[in-house]
Amino acid sequence: MSRARNTLKKLGVRRPGTAGRLEGQVAELRQRNKSLRERSERLAARVARLESEKKALRAQLPKEQPARTTAVAELPGLSRLDVRRKCVLADSGPDPLILEIGPAHNAILPKREGYKTRTVDYLDRAGLIERYKDFSQYDPDDIEDVDYVLAPGAAMADVITERFDLVVASHVIEHTTSMIDFLTECTKLLAPGGILALVVPDHRYCYDRFRERASLSRVIDASLSPPPVHTMGAVIEERINASRHRNTTAWLPGHQGTYTFVHPLSSVIDSGEDARKADRYIDTHNWVATPHHLRLLVQDLHDLGFTTLREVSFHDTVRHEFFLNLSAEGPGTGLSREHLMALSDEERRSLDHAVFAD
Repeated sequence: MSRARNTLKKLGVRRPGTAGRLEGQVAELRQRNKSLRERSERLAARVARLESEKKALRAQLPKEQPARTTAVAELPGLSRLDVRRKCVLADSGPDPLILEIGPAHNAILPKREGYKTRTVDYLDRAGLIERYKDFSQYDPDDIEDVDYVLAPGAAMADVITERFDLVVASHVIEHTTSMIDFLTECTKLLAPGGILALVVPDHRYCYDRFRERASLSRVIDASLSPPPVHTMGAVIEERINASRHRNTTAWLPGHQGTYTFVHPLSSVIDSGEDARKADRYIDTHNWVATPHHLRLLVQDLHDLGFTTLREVSFHDTVRHEFFLNLSAEGPGTGLSREHLMALSDEERRSLDHAVFAD
């Protein structure tokens, strides 16, 4: 039978019914192809409609803002000293009685310029001149007489009997062993309606760049058992993370370039061992902050009952520092905790992309 089929095929003879079957199959394939083409067109139209609807929905949503910083390198027409004076004096009346804490060679409101200022430090003027004698960038004539010299461990409010309209603490709070205790001491020094003016380094633009910001838990715990000097952990954390950017430890917003670490590991270990002995004070940035982070922290401390101080005014970062004025009579930030948290979180997202030199 197979041989007969092959013979007929070679002769070009078709079996009865074969042509009809082939024509039927072709017609069926053509109909199937038409159906598939129509289905494809319907699907393409549906996809186009969905894309159009998706585009319309996106247009209704708020546009996503890229992470950014509101810090600025300068304020036009104002020097750094002008900015500092403008901010710290923003909420004080005319001719305030002022206490400036630890101004050393860099007083914001010096007596020699007519301000009614007292100063407090751990060294007298002679001691400060001796301390900074090897720093050629500092002029000893900028160091004024110290009105109140604090002995180690002494509380300011126990030594200073005057009460002030304005207490200025520039680059001080980050050095304290207990933030809450420091705020409490400053509160005691204020006359009714008095202002505590804080000038604080923004960690994004100084050698604390790679450290975590101060946590509420550690701030509270430090006040429950305040150490007399900075702990081994605090000293090591600062030293091991301290960084330079283009060979400086403080820089302007919008900077570019590579980072290097300041201290070799051997030096970090030695500093940690010195701190462990706890027999002397080792100067350290104990608290790290960004502007809205500190605003939130102060608001939380007030709302939780750890301080009576509330925000009076705030100025965002100029160069590498920001400004926060507080008072027991202050109205507060006027912002919800949720809003401050969002602003604080945005500050973390505005950090530059870190590149280290080889």
